[in-house]
Amino acid sequence: MNRIIICILFCHLSILSFGQQPVAKNRLIHGFIFDNSYFSSIPLPVSEVPIEIIGTKIKIVTDNDGKFEVEAKEGDTLMISGPFIKTKKILITNKNCYKINLDTVILDNLIHFQSKKAARQNSRYYRKLVKKVKEKNEHGFYDCLD
Repeated sequence: MNRIIICILFCHLSILSFGQQPVAKNRLIHGFIFDNSYFSSIPLPVSEVPIEIIGTKIKIVTDNDGKFEVEAKEGDTLMISGPFIKTKKILITNKNCYKINLDTVILDNLIHFQSKKAARQNSRYYRKLVKKVKEKNEHGFYDCLD
């Protein structure tokens, strides 16, 4: 009789131990945020874009190269939003690196009211920025190696 009870007890314990769900662990997620702008020949990195993990209090911003790093677990959702940016949600999967292209909302009125001198300075700035981004692309700075 005791053998039967012990055997049933072991069977129940083994069933319970296999029925456990693994706990999702936080891991370091990194990536780059780019702008698909109409005035540039390549996507340009966007700095200081606010990113938050939905359902938590974790909020970060991208650096000058559009790079971000955050600890998250699989199944979390990153929400990217801000002024002149269409809100975008990214589901965290088993990847560790994400390249995210944003659609920015550029107000045509601001471009029309810009002076010729400011327009020349901005075009010079954007040419330099495009050149710098192309150099970083050639050196693999924006590559995601998962």
